[in-house]
Amino acid sequence: MVESPLWSIAVMSDLHVMAWKETNAPVEWVPQVQQAVADIASLKPALLIIEGDLTNGKVRDYRLARQILAAHCDFPIHYTMGNHEYYGYYEEEDWSDEAAQTRFFQETGMSSLHTALDYGPLPLVCLSTEHYAPDIGDAGWISGTSLAWLADQLAARRAQTVAVLFHQPLDDTVAESTKTCVQSDAFRRTLETHGDVLFLSGHTHCRMDRPDQLVQDRGVLFVGGGCPHGDHPQSRWIDVYEDRIVIRIRDHSGRRWLADWDHTHRSTNKRPNP
Repeated sequence: MVESPLWSIAVMSDLHVMAWKETNAPVEWVPQVQQAVADIASLKPALLIIEGDLTNGKVRDYRLARQILAAHCDFPIHYTMGNHEYYGYYEEEDWSDEAAQTRFFQETGMSSLHTALDYGPLPLVCLSTEHYAPDIGDAGWISGTSLAWLADQLAARRAQTVAVLFHQPLDDTVAESTKTCVQSDAFRRTLETHGDVLFLSGHTHCRMDRPDQLVQDRGVLFVGGGCPHGDHPQSRWIDVYEDRIVIRIRDHSGRRWLADWDHTHRSTNKRPNP
């Protein structure tokens, strides 16, 4: 008998759902994104995490994204902000980080930028980038206050493997992660205090099935992300068991698993008693 996971969690990023300003028509890659969402929905995950760049930050983009997700997904969806959620900067007067975050809350139903979720033996700490400005490019930005909050979340789950999700990879970790997070050094030090962290990112659009998308370093497994459109539409999938976490790649063009790239993270950690 094949053992079933306790939980299966889908992780997508960089959907970039957008509509043209003049017509509200979807941009050209949106049908491919719809196909990827439909593929994920057919697998019935317990949770879908969209870790940044769901949209380009405009109301019309969010409206289209909600339509796509509502048409396919009957399971919980958790969202974080990437850099593109701040792109109202390029179209709207008096734009600010706070305006982008308020719109994100209104359009997604999220109530905070950072959230800790517990799915059996695998706690999830989901973080949003907090600031956008042209002078930092599209790099992630997170405050010292938020890193202190992350440290508290990790300390509270000392006996467990923890998955931390942030849109941008930390500098010089996975594929094409050059100057991708302003606070990379402080962020890494915070993760390393725990000693058993899975750090999942997106942002780069690099295909997931390459060796430099899984990098183990000082107690942190850095897991790079791709995107669900383009030549290699892919997303991550996490199967959670009592004693292990299996990280998989879903190829949406073929609606298949890339089994050669399954990665099993062994853990003797058990969920804490209630």
